[in-house]
Amino acid sequence: MATLRIGTSGSTLMPRLSSTVLSSTFRFGTVYSRQLSLPALPSLVLSVPASLQWNLPSLPSWTDIWESILRAVPKKKTSHAKKRHRQMAGKALKDVTSLCKCPACGQTKRMHYLCPHCLEKLKELGRTIEQEREVSA
Repeated sequence: MATLRIGTSGSTLMPRLSSTVLSSTFRFGTVYSRQLSLPALPSLVLSVPASLQWNLPSLPSWTDIWESILRAVPKKKTSHAKKRHRQMAGKALKDVTSLCKCPACGQTKRMHYLCPHCLEKLKELGRTIEQEREVSA
C-alpha cells in the first residue's frame, strides 16, 4: 500500500514571524505569536492501495498552454501616434448628404422631413386661429 500524506501546517500557509517582529509591530505581539506557532490545519494521512488507478481526464501539456499564453499578448508596444489616432478617430460629426429644397418656400430641408420654416408658419397660423376662437367665444 502506498501512503499519501497530505499535511498542512501554519508554516506552509503563512511564514512564522518572530515574536520580536510582532511585538515591535503589534501591541499584543505575544498573543499573535502563540496563534501563529500552532498549526492552522491538522495533518491528514491517507492509505491508498497501489493497484488503484485514477481515471482523471488528462490535462493539456505545458507547451500547449504556454503557446496560447504567448499568442494572447501584443508583440510590440503600441506607438504614441497610433494610440492618439485611435483615441481621436471616429468622433467627428458625419456630413448630411440627403438635403433638398422645400417645394413650398424654397428653403433647404432634409429629405423625407417637414420643412422647419413651413412648419413654424403652420404653428403660427394655428395659434392665431386659436386666439380668434377664444376672442369670439
